[in-house]
Amino acid sequence: MWIYIILVVFQALFLASGQAMFKKFVELLGEKGWEFNNLYHTTVTNWWVLTLMVLFFGLSFVLWAYVLKKMDFSQAYPLSSLSFIFGMFLAYFMFPAEVISLNRWIGVVLIVIGCVLIGMK
Repeated sequence: MWIYIILVVFQALFLASGQAMFKKFVELLGEKGWEFNNLYHTTVTNWWVLTLMVLFFGLSFVLWAYVLKKMDFSQAYPLSSLSFIFGMFLAYFMFPAEVISLNRWIGVVLIVIGCVLIGMK
């Protein structure tokens, strides 16, 4: 059973990493946003961001499919909230302009406590 919980942890990490790469890409688009020329130029010059995003989302999807096959949904799904925790840390390191308040960190602690309780079954 623990192996599946570890796989959920990695799935959550990959999911949060994919979301962080998506945010990075949207930031790179800048003020012109989704205008075709801007989108094309940003994609060509920052292909690595999109590549990582697709890779992370793909790994997350594959792990999630495997975990759902092996675990009870009622246990696996709440554990996927670990992605919120990874997201907070990624925001802290990748987007230093973001201010992460004490309330958010308290929320992360509560999520960890909940995941531990669910993981204990």
